[in-house]
Amino acid sequence: MNHSLIRKVYIYFVILITLALVTVGVTGYWRSSNALEDQYEGLLTQIVDNVLHETDLFLKSYERATLSIMISPVVKEALDLPPNSTSDFYTSEMAMKGVFQPVLINNPEISMTYIVGFNGFQATDFNVHIVPFNYQGFQEYVEQLKEDEDISGKLKIQDSGFLDGHLTLIRKLADRTSSKSFKGIMGFELKIGELTTLWKGIKLGESGYFFIVNDRGKILYHPDPSRIGKQLDGMHFDTVEAKTDQVFELPGEPGRVFFSRKSDYSGWTLVASMSVAEQSKPISDLRQTTLIVGILTLIAALYLAYRFGQSIVRPVRLLESGMRKTAKGQWTRVPVSGSRDEMDQLIISYNTMVTRLEELVERVYETELRNQDNLMKRQLAEFQALQLQINPHFLYNTLEIIICYAVIQKSSEIKDIVRSLSYMLRYSVRTDLEEITVANELKHVLYFMSIMKYRNQREFEIDVRINTDYLLDSMVRLTLQPLVENVFKHAFPHGIEDSHTIRIDAWKDEADFYVTVEDNGCGIEQEALLQLNGRLENSREEQLEDAQAMYEGSIGLLNVHNRIQMVFGPQYGLSIQSEWGAGTKVTIRMPASPTKKVIPL
Repeated sequence: MNHSLIRKVYIYFVILITLALVTVGVTGYWRSSNALEDQYEGLLTQIVDNVLHETDLFLKSYERATLSIMISPVVKEALDLPPNSTSDFYTSEMAMKGVFQPVLINNPEISMTYIVGFNGFQATDFNVHIVPFNYQGFQEYVEQLKEDEDISGKLKIQDSGFLDGHLTLIRKLADRTSSKSFKGIMGFELKIGELTTLWKGIKLGESGYFFIVNDRGKILYHPDPSRIGKQLDGMHFDTVEAKTDQVFELPGEPGRVFFSRKSDYSGWTLVASMSVAEQSKPISDLRQTTLIVGILTLIAALYLAYRFGQSIVRPVRLLESGMRKTAKGQWTRVPVSGSRDEMDQLIISYNTMVTRLEELVERVYETELRNQDNLMKRQLAEFQALQLQINPHFLYNTLEIIICYAVIQKSSEIKDIVRSLSYMLRYSVRTDLEEITVANELKHVLYFMSIMKYRNQREFEIDVRINTDYLLDSMVRLTLQPLVENVFKHAFPHGIEDSHTIRIDAWKDEADFYVTVEDNGCGIEQEALLQLNGRLENSREEQLEDAQAMYEGSIGLLNVHNRIQMVFGPQYGLSIQSEWGAGTKVTIRMPASPTKKVIPL
């Protein structure tokens, strides 16, 4: 039997390991090869994006340089000169040197900067001495720029400048009063070699490269210097333009893939290329490595599976014997072998399970005894509650006697106070009211305010904005009055002022009914508010303990919250919003009942 068990375990492990290795190997190779292909495409995309981004940032930095010249008062004065003002032109041109010099010093890659006004004004400055300088050619170049309708108030980049090996950065200067009225042209001659320094450091493997063409197909940069300035083959240029943001192949370029992206800022298109053979080499290496590692892993796994099958039989027999005894009711522990392997851990877990089963049996017995004790205590509490219902009758009779004496003594204040107190006491202990409505609670608050009038020695009215449609909706007894009492105790600590208000409102949504009590008192500090809201989220037992500690015998917010949850469920109750110095808003959330129409008296 032992030999049969070992053989089964070994066969199962061989099948499982072989299936796992084949599945993992094939799946891993397939996913890895796809990931490598995606990685190469992502690498091409990332490199192209980075180069375009760095190129655009480099060119945009000169747009900021033009702004420092445009806002110069000297430039405005020169462009506003009357036409043919020879002496003024000379003076302004000399002054322009002071405007050009900071830009040329901070940007040594600018060889020449100039401003040409439509009024005939012209000023130029050089970063290096250029000999010879063809002034007539420059004038013709400037006239062409004036007539170019594509040049506007935005910076335009022209890949062929006035100077050889330079780019022209050109923009028109607008009148300050109108962005469409231009007074002149400002331009930079930028060395194109400064841009090539950004591009030369980009590597695309051993045989990869990239080149840049403008919107007309002229090659601005290429690793082969002999191709710079030449026109890209028409078929190739059409393919590059049509396959923007895609991986594609070019005719006449076998074994290579290309990726192109066009810059929205400069209008240039950057094309990156990589060798297909270089791209597929890691995939071939991955396939070979997967096969070798898979074969070696299979051999090692078969050997370990055999050893594992040998070591599993004896602990299994020990567990089998222990389980049989436990099934008969004998809590039997199985001794460990001392090898500290997985089977020893299994035996230890089994022994722990037996121990815990014994403890659970004892705990269930103790819990049953405790439940019986709690039941007896609950019955005793209900009996005491029934006894306490007898005591208020004596208080009612006593209060009626006090009212009679107040009438005889003609003391309307005592009569109002005692009568309000009598009503509140009757309302709080009556059990014959099957359904407490919003109207009942508001009436209870009214009698409470009658007592507070004499206590505070002043009239104070509560702003009740509850729609009459909600007056017959059900709510928990003694929930509004404690909230109003809490306002007098905590929101107005320095006494009631004329500016103080208390507002009671109510509304419904599809499932719930909300009643709010809002004041404009001192509010609650943020730390205390967080602590109070945290107590509202505690369990019912913790709420009762906190309520006794915080409110010292008063009904309190937590008492109201607890009673609402006892009636409607734990998802209902109170929520508090407050801001220190700006007042407090307490919201009662209850399930909505069907709205009952109230006929106004």
